[in-house]
Amino acid sequence: MPAYITAMGRFLPGEPVPNEEIEEYIGSVGRASSGLREQTLANCGIKSRHYAIDKQQKTLFSNTGMAVAAIRQAVDRSDITLDDIDLIAAATTVPDLIAPGIASGIHGELGSPPCEIVTTHGICSCGMMALKNAYLQVAAGEKKNAVASASELVSRFMRSDRFAGVRPVSDDGAIAMEMAFLRYMLSDGAGAAVVQDRPAADGVSLRIDWISLTSYANTEKTCMYMGSADNSAEQTWWDYPSAAEAGADGALALRQNLGLLPHLVRLGVEEYQRLLGEGRFDPDELAWFPVHYSSERMKSMVVKEIEQKKVRGPSLEKWYSNLPRVGNMGSASIYVILEEMLSERLVSPGDKLLVMVPESGRFAVSFAHLTAVSAQEG
Repeated sequence: MPAYITAMGRFLPGEPVPNEEIEEYIGSVGRASSGLREQTLANCGIKSRHYAIDKQQKTLFSNTGMAVAAIRQAVDRSDITLDDIDLIAAATTVPDLIAPGIASGIHGELGSPPCEIVTTHGICSCGMMALKNAYLQVAAGEKKNAVASASELVSRFMRSDRFAGVRPVSDDGAIAMEMAFLRYMLSDGAGAAVVQDRPAADGVSLRIDWISLTSYANTEKTCMYMGSADNSAEQTWWDYPSAAEAGADGALALRQNLGLLPHLVRLGVEEYQRLLGEGRFDPDELAWFPVHYSSERMKSMVVKEIEQKKVRGPSLEKWYSNLPRVGNMGSASIYVILEEMLSERLVSPGDKLLVMVPESGRFAVSFAHLTAVSAQEG
């Protein structure tokens, strides 16, 4: 049975924050902070982003609340109501609560009738995990409709006061590069999709042809992590005498090993090449290549890798990202990208889209093939 994305919603908290105002929200850490900011932003290409905290570093929106706002907008744009929801599949990297899962909080805040829920956890790929769960349940006939959401609220653990007790690695008070640069890379937001067993009565729907998710954790080292100071499963933040001591040791900071990122580029292109070789898509037939990537530099690395491998890749004019305007929201980014494409009427019936979401956690790569349809063509 086909499954269709019939409506999408998003929630971007607050007004856009330009680069020069970042530290008015998250503060600075160490005297080299501003120099690192300029270097990081020059590489990533982000011009503005959104934060769920204010300039006093007070949280204004919860992670759960942002997901709920995105879901409400998506449902309002569809032909179902909150009472019709059969499944809520929700993703995030760091939820408001350690337990229960964020899907429980979303269901409670929505106030919709009893339904099935699922929480997917990871980094960038968990949003695709939630979407695949919704897609498969509808396609299997288990559910007539579902909502999938992804939300991220990173600003509250990127605030300077979170690093006040962290042991510096240099005399000027600077913290390790692997956690410092992420403070300028990541931001907050949420996206949601309504998935149904039929296309929308009006406008353009996206038929989900397939979703592929592949983990390479069996061969690759962990690149992005939180909960340990040294990427150790034996010495996690739980194993310290107190949370304060874990924080001082940097075990509660999100980190990324920059030296491993080229591996993600290679794996992403190899996964693209594998799916191409299986005949899962034709690059020449693609109208769009919506991609979640963390920086414009990463995009150029992917293009170079494709050229070096002499793989038939999508032409550059088919790539689509809103990274410079809305920032990097991790798992929520691809939802916000697709929502923008639909809202701006960039997609027409018959268009084929190949979606790509790489994850640097312990390396995973997700692809989805979507076909735009009208109600009559569904």
